Amino acid sequence: MSTLSSLNDVVTISHSNVPPPNIANALKSLVKREVGDPLLASLGPENSDPLAHLHQTAHTLAVLYILSARLNTQGAAPVPFEYIDSFCANFDPDQARLAPERVTWLAKGIEDLADRNQNPRLAIGPIRNLMSRYAPSKGFFTSLHVILLRICVKSECWNHALPILDVPLSDVDKVISDVNYLDNLTYYYLGGVIYAVLKRWKQAEEFFEMCVAAPGNIASAVQLEAFKKLTLVQLISYGKTRPLPKYVTFTTSRVLKQQPYQTFAKNYPNSSVALGQILEKDLAHFTADGNVGLMKQAIRHAPRWIVRRLTDTYVTLSVAEISKAIASDVAAASTPEAIQEATLLILSMIEQNEIYATLTPTPDNPAAAIVTFRDPPPPKYFDPAVLEKIVRDAQGNNTQLGLLDRDVGKSRAYLNKVNLASKARMVLLGQWAVKDKEGGAMAFDDMAELEMERLRGDWD
Repeated sequence: MSTLSSLNDVVTISHSNVPPPNIANALKSLVKREVGDPLLASLGPENSDPLAHLHQTAHTLAVLYILSARLNTQGAAPVPFEYIDSFCANFDPDQARLAPERVTWLAKGIEDLADRNQNPRLAIGPIRNLMSRYAPSKGFFTSLHVILLRICVKSECWNHALPILDVPLSDVDKVISDVNYLDNLTYYYLGGVIYAVLKRWKQAEEFFEMCVAAPGNIASAVQLEAFKKLTLVQLISYGKTRPLPKYVTFTTSRVLKQQPYQTFAKNYPNSSVALGQILEKDLAHFTADGNVGLMKQAIRHAPRWIVRRLTDTYVTLSVAEISKAIASDVAAASTPEAIQEATLLILSMIEQNEIYATLTPTPDNPAAAIVTFRDPPPPKYFDPAVLEKIVRDAQGNNTQLGLLDRDVGKSRAYLNKVNLASKARMVLLGQWAVKDKEGGAMAFDDMAELEMERLRGDWD
């Protein structure tokens, strides 16, 4: 195949009978040269636009390369946003998957274009279409997921991210999507931020924990930020922090816990005033982290957790006693305003089923009103439709895990490790028998380590 050297060559090869993989290789060779992307970003003779001679679906590869070059080359001919939107809705996914790095570059170019127009949300529609068509399945993770979440956060279009976040990720393939370790961390971090803004605390905790617990030798900056937010989300959800998963390495766990947020967590739940003083003391630090909003949410939830803890000890309490428990100033707790605030808090918690209690008012003396706590009712049986959905989801997950297990079993990396372990085991058994017969005292673990090191060299 001849080398591409002009826009006319790109258009010609696109209209030829050359198979898409060969066209993809020719375009990759072109952009490896210094003149590649500047050439693709330029116009033809007499300022003719090569895109006018290409079909968005039939000639997806050529359009993809030209669009991504134009959007990321300074001074390139502008492309109407309507054309970009149309391409993202009509491109051929099979052709696009032959150039995953250009798909990512196109998405970043669309994001930059929207930013230059001071309207980040302009990029949401095209990139959402690009992602939904490009991914082989809904649960397939691509680099586009991270870009789209970043745009949703930037533009504060939180709900636009939910159709993506609410679908669990189940597959990834670096051959058709140039994702990396940082993309994985960023996806779960941004997902946690979006869920936290929407006050979906359970999902926020799950996403932050997925980020924090991602395997690695040291904790990354993204994981540190996720851990800070995870701490605050857990205080809101449980009134205390929860242990990190056991599979988090000791080094990572130690680094994560060396944070000023631990002081806040150790004093939680305390009176709102006391917690507010901790916030004010390190306000500059918490502001730099962008966590002041979450901390204020946690402070507002603190009185609710104080009341919930009282239910573990007492059967009945007066409103005045509850007011003293949640107030930082005992004298101020008996004021009419404080009594009214405590009463409203109790009624709100009863209404939202945060506590199970009955408030018996005393019209002449609101402070003497009695709150009687009771045990929560037994859980109700699931609706048959809900149970059926749970069973279907479990069956689907089981099928997906079976497919993943089969793919892992066929992978070259896995087979190499199996062969390595098998070969090492056979050698070790032979050496152990010889050493044992000769009365040698070499430890089995030492022999295993030495032999595995030698075999690793053989396989490498």
